[in-house]
Amino acid sequence: MKTDLDVLVFATRLVDELGEAAVRISRVRLVELTAANHTHAAAFWRDVMRTAEQLLSERCGGRMPAALAAAQTGAVRVDRPIP
Repeated sequence: MKTDLDVLVFATRLVDELGEAAVRISRVRLVELTAANHTHAAAFWRDVMRTAEQLLSERCGGRMPAALAAAQTGAVRVDRPIP
């Protein structure tokens, strides 16, 4: 599978600046764009989310951080009220 360079750069920057929160933020953006029926933008954010997950797992030496594992199972906690 070929990784788009824009996706790789964006995911790397998110992971560098936000750490494990990068996956959660990209997932929220993906849901927002999917709900708004923006399929091309949603596809971009889906790729960013997957790439960020891969980068985080590589940085942790092959083991997955607890917050990332919880996010993948669907047990995501939202710390702010949903408007």
